[in-house]
Amino acid sequence: MSDRGSGRIITFYSYKGGTGRTMALANTACLLARRLTPEASPPLEKPRVVVIDWDFEAPGLHRYFEPYFTPAAAQAFDEAPGCLDLFLALDESRAAYVSNDFVGNRQRAREALANMDFDRFLLKTTIPGLAVVKSGRYDEDYARRVAQFAWDKFFRDTVGLFTGFADFLRGRFDYAFVDSRTGVTDISGICTMLLPDKLVVVFTPNHQSFTGIRELVGKAVAYRKGSPDGRPLTVFPLPSRIEMARPQLFEEWRGLRADPQGPKPVQPTAPKREMSGYQPLFEALTAENFGLEVDLTEYFNEVSLQHVPDYAYGEPIAVELETSDSRIFLRRSYEAFVERLVELDAPWQSLTVVREGLAIQGRCREAREKLEHGAVEEALRIAYALLERKPPPAVFEEVADTLIAVATKAFPGARATASSLIRSAVELADRQEDIDATLLAETFREAGELCLRFGDYETAVRLFQESRSRSGQALGTEHPATLSAMAGLGNALSSLGRYDEARAMQERVLELRRRVLGEEHPDTLTAINNLALTLKAQGDLNEARAMQERVLELRRRVLGEEHPDTLGAMSNLAMVFAAMGENKKAEELLGHAAKVREKKEK
Repeated sequence: MSDRGSGRIITFYSYKGGTGRTMALANTACLLARRLTPEASPPLEKPRVVVIDWDFEAPGLHRYFEPYFTPAAAQAFDEAPGCLDLFLALDESRAAYVSNDFVGNRQRAREALANMDFDRFLLKTTIPGLAVVKSGRYDEDYARRVAQFAWDKFFRDTVGLFTGFADFLRGRFDYAFVDSRTGVTDISGICTMLLPDKLVVVFTPNHQSFTGIRELVGKAVAYRKGSPDGRPLTVFPLPSRIEMARPQLFEEWRGLRADPQGPKPVQPTAPKREMSGYQPLFEALTAENFGLEVDLTEYFNEVSLQHVPDYAYGEPIAVELETSDSRIFLRRSYEAFVERLVELDAPWQSLTVVREGLAIQGRCREAREKLEHGAVEEALRIAYALLERKPPPAVFEEVADTLIAVATKAFPGARATASSLIRSAVELADRQEDIDATLLAETFREAGELCLRFGDYETAVRLFQESRSRSGQALGTEHPATLSAMAGLGNALSSLGRYDEARAMQERVLELRRRVLGEEHPDTLTAINNLALTLKAQGDLNEARAMQERVLELRRRVLGEEHPDTLGAMSNLAMVFAAMGENKKAEELLGHAAKVREKKEK
């Protein structure tokens, strides 16, 4: 569930009336409120869920909750202000807003709402943690106020205000549900484009709904993409009032089978394939608006609201009346929808995979906590447990980082175990098929660096080769990530005594880093140093000396005499002097480095 301060706004929209949109919102909100506060004794002082009636022309959301209002809310109902009254109050300070100042107006709206007595708009219920904001104060002047409020002008004059309102709701509640007006209007645009984090499109299977859905979803997503808001918008379709007694018609209108007498294409020239039902419609909308080819079969297998004749009368809330979790009951249908609405970022995700990912993330956090408390053996046990199952792509990076962190901590006291863990982690990475190539390349490189430290040079060579190959294909042969893999490969080859191969690799890295980064860049100096070490091992001492002298000269000039890298360069040059038999020079250089270190320690 969302933490306070990072709540979510969810708009329920339908293109036409009669879809059961408001009923769906009421049931969803009740289920979620009870999941958030299962043990609370009503009413809570600070509701965690709020439902807002934004359908001013045909308000009715409050009707579902009338039996559940607290005595105080029921008594105050007639005089209680609502959503319209809230914005009439904000309109009084319209002059304080600056045209086209999105950021400034967003902050002004936050401050205005923070200083307002927002509680007076809330009608509390006996459903734990749930409050209602009705559409407005229902008096003889209500219709005039609705007709005269110019939402389009208000939006233009206060651009950024509605996003500030969304910020306020997300900071005050875990979930805010907005019941939007039908059709394509200024008000429905506010509710579907400006406010929500998620948009629930409630529809019955018919041509009119399909046409309106395509238009509305396209506009909402396009607006959000071009908005400075910064929040993504995802769309969750909710087929409603499905008649389960006609399975063949259900399959045809969903798009599971074609029938000449069934649904026809909505806009034959727009999509690449025929719109033969609502599942293909939403799959095509996802491709058009998000650039993703998705399969919504799993989602629609579980998400639909069946038609129950008894609920056509009055405003009952099924989840408050039904106690059975049987699939034939409407409560179970709402449960299936709420699980996906709350736990998934998008409807095409698998609930099973997402839950598995969350469980794996929990184990990763547990392993890191063990490391923080010095319980390395327990962290190792968790790490090996993580290796037993293939992680979903979304959590692969976290798993890889955790395994590397555990191996790093374990190495000093359990070298063989740490090396074994890294090799197992590499095998896990090799089995990944849907992971971004650059992420895999970075994982292989980091594992290669560890293997160098562990002395497992053969494995390091293979890992750096994999990293170089994947990074080169994805980013190019001269990209810093590719050069880092090549540098690691050169070091691993040199450690194995394969000096000719190491020298060729290191010379190539030095050439590219000089050209791309310049002679004085730290990575270039590291490349010179690595090549010099290999030349020394080969016996090419004169060339190694010239290179180490160049490194020391540049590090002195760029970093100063006392920098650790400068002192390291002195030690490396001293080793070359010693190998050349110039022991006096070596001793002088090492003595000078020791004096600098002593001075720094004082």
